[in-house]
Amino acid sequence: MAQAGKNDTKGFIVVFRHPGFLFAWDNEAVQLLLSAYYCLQIAMKTAYIALLFSLVISSNAQAGPSALDALKASNPTLYGLYQAYPGHRHALERYADTQGFRNPVERLGTVIHELVHIDSLTHQGFFVDGVYYEPYVRRDAWPALSNKDLVGVLPDSEKGAIFRLYVMNAPGNHLGNVIDEINAYDHVLPFVCQYEPSSTEKQVSNLVQFLTLAEGYLRTLHATQPANYQQFAQSREARGATVLIIQRARAALQKCGFLLPAAAHPETNSLLLSPLPG
Repeated sequence: MAQAGKNDTKGFIVVFRHPGFLFAWDNEAVQLLLSAYYCLQIAMKTAYIALLFSLVISSNAQAGPSALDALKASNPTLYGLYQAYPGHRHALERYADTQGFRNPVERLGTVIHELVHIDSLTHQGFFVDGVYYEPYVRRDAWPALSNKDLVGVLPDSEKGAIFRLYVMNAPGNHLGNVIDEINAYDHVLPFVCQYEPSSTEKQVSNLVQFLTLAEGYLRTLHATQPANYQQFAQSREARGATVLIIQRARAALQKCGFLLPAAAHPETNSLLLSPLPG
């Protein structure tokens, strides 16, 4: 503990008390000590800033173009989508972090994924490469079947992470919402697998599970509500958006080296292969 004596025109005495010791310095000694201390602080801060600067330069030299630069070069449409929502970026980046998407490309990919949802909602149409397709998720445009109806129907082999986190937590969502998720994933997957292959697995796993969920919807609808299935199959908007987005998702998987076994989704295949209504 330090105590300062009375300050007068002759200077002051600083006394440092410590069990068993007593140190006293006059004004000149204290000034020298403080000057040395401040000089040491400045030197340490300067060295620390120089070290950080050198690390940043080294990192930039090794990392090449940033994730955003890569997005701009590879997909100007998605880059434009990112630029269109500056007020959402920070919150979405924090959301990506909380979901475990922390690598630069997958983090940006997660932001883009959510912006596809936001922009689709804003325009009330599925955002597909900058074009908006009806009927989006308007409830009356989709079959009267929701997540809660599939809980006791889907086999255990189809009850993975998406079933636990999405189906169980959003019981009112329907096939249109599933197509909305597939649409967001198929926009992001090619970007992630091209620029950050180590992060591809999570994107692929989630997309495949949502495609399997869509198959579960179609299979259940065909088995339990055949009239509604036929009505959906003849719907130019809902069925047309479903076919377009699922075809894009399969193409994205194939581009990244993943193929879905045709036998795994027979109901989806039937829907994709039969002609659209005129």
